Amino acid sequence: MKKRRFCISILCFFLFFQYTKIGVAKNEHTPMKCEEKLNLLEPAKPKTIYDYELLPERNISTFKEKVLPVSLVQKKGNKVPFAIAYKNLNWQRPAYDSIWHSSLRRWSYVPLNMAYQQHIVYSYQGGLSYWYDLSSYLALPNGTGGPSPINEYAFTIKYPYVVRLVVFNFNITSIKYYKNQIVFSGVPLRKGLTIVDFDTRNFSDSKKLLQLATPDGYELDYLILYLSNH
Repeated sequence: MKKRRFCISILCFFLFFQYTKIGVAKNEHTPMKCEEKLNLLEPAKPKTIYDYELLPERNISTFKEKVLPVSLVQKKGNKVPFAIAYKNLNWQRPAYDSIWHSSLRRWSYVPLNMAYQQHIVYSYQGGLSYWYDLSSYLALPNGTGGPSPINEYAFTIKYPYVVRLVVFNFNITSIKYYKNQIVFSGVPLRKGLTIVDFDTRNFSDSKKLLQLATPDGYELDYLILYLSNH
């Protein structure tokens, strides 16, 4: 009799535990309310937002030096060696990726996603959390966040001189550095993803204007590069 009561008690405890567990699981996956979802997707009030308000590296007004013609940098600039970390010229950039869905919360803000989508070149100088967010906003494929071919300590305080560039729809052929401008020359494409690393150890410590351009000097995109770890 005692054994039977003991078994019944164990069974009741097990059923209660399972019920509690299911209840907690349901709470964890309870759909967001409409208002909560909207707060993740858009500003609280309608307003105009420019890319440089969300992406400081796109604010050209912070670059105080005289901007030289791209063709001049291509002609007089010093060649900069670069290493390819990833290249797939058949890769198609998605218009929308599941990682941006509001259920994941972190990368769902539409204005920021639109700001990223306006550009085809992006830079990275270190920080795992920064790469985690950048690769998510850009919906990069697996295998793009590996170590640098230039230095095993790249992107750390041991060797903070390597800059990684993520480029869409463009085949890089050369890099030239002249004064405070860095020009990546190459051929525009309809698709493709290229990730290259280059060493800035011999560059002066200042803001640089990095430009993506055609061989005949037409700028396709740009960003402000902050070199402050020298």
